[in-house]
Amino acid sequence: MRQTTRPAAGLAAPGGRRRRRVALGAALALLAAVAAGGTVAAVAERDTDRAATTGGEPSEPVANGPDGATLSAAPRASERLGARPTGAAGATPSAATGSADFPGAGNTGVPDGVRLDRYSGPCTITRAGTVIERRHVRCSLLVKAANVVIRSSRVDGTIRLEGGEHSLRVEDSEVDGGQAYEHTVGFENLTVLRSEIRGGQTSVNCYRNCLVQDSWLHGQYLPDGEDWHLNAFLSNGGSDIRLVHNTLACDRRGNASGGGCTADVSIFGDFGPNANYTIRDNLFVASDQMSYCLYGGFDEKKRYGTQVSGIVVTGNVFERGGNGRCGSYGPVTSYARSAPGNVWQDNVWSDGKPLAPSS
Repeated sequence: MRQTTRPAAGLAAPGGRRRRRVALGAALALLAAVAAGGTVAAVAERDTDRAATTGGEPSEPVANGPDGATLSAAPRASERLGARPTGAAGATPSAATGSADFPGAGNTGVPDGVRLDRYSGPCTITRAGTVIERRHVRCSLLVKAANVVIRSSRVDGTIRLEGGEHSLRVEDSEVDGGQAYEHTVGFENLTVLRSEIRGGQTSVNCYRNCLVQDSWLHGQYLPDGEDWHLNAFLSNGGSDIRLVHNTLACDRRGNASGGGCTADVSIFGDFGPNANYTIRDNLFVASDQMSYCLYGGFDEKKRYGTQVSGIVVTGNVFERGGNGRCGSYGPVTSYARSAPGNVWQDNVWSDGKPLAPSS
């Protein structure tokens, strides 16, 4: 979310979208000092309703992603670099290398100045080309249509897409899965841009044709007494998946029942092979409450765990965290550098030192 408070109903929030580039020195200092902001105030609504409309093209298209979009050339700037929610386990964000910074509370979610009206459309969307714009949606959404767009909106619930011919684009929005034992957003033909995804068991789950870019995945939910396994991003077998310039944080403290975070990004060969992943220019947020920051897909104990190809991991920053290892055991596991098409290049620790997948 762009800001943690909202004006009274009927008043527009002040200012506009704040996007600026932070020099390396300032970025390092800011990231070290950032405190998390996971709790957000309720969004004020007007009583006037406008149902979901159709038509129109999404703004700022990005290409070679789902629905023919292209990846944008330059990453977005951030005022709060990979901010984490209050009460998160492990170290707070420490540092970022390079001149680019990362998504967080200042540049993801509903832009400043946008007033949200109440959404009165259906919770199951079956009309192709449906656009939900500047709305506060108070139900989980099931998408069963092509070219659905959710823009500059807040969704209090999960979003699930079903059907290989259907597609969804979420941009400049907030999705809060709350306490659901579900993935907050999933599962195929999905584009997520400049959005904050929080709550639920996993922020985003995808098994085919997904682009997540310039977004902030964090704040998963774990109840006492349950052994849920949490992730910021998860695929249990998938293809054609891109994670580009995101802040990826599995930041929920584990419980006494064995529940807790697995990784910021988990790629597992449970239900199918894994092929053609681009994981580029992301910030992997450290936590000693999860096993590793990245599971890379190769695991001989999984049914499809040796069917791995084209896992391209480049230009990412891994926080060291309080234990110096990003995760409890290390930064990366199950990554096969020798697998066909796999590339590991220019990935670094938050102090700038090169990071090999065996570290």
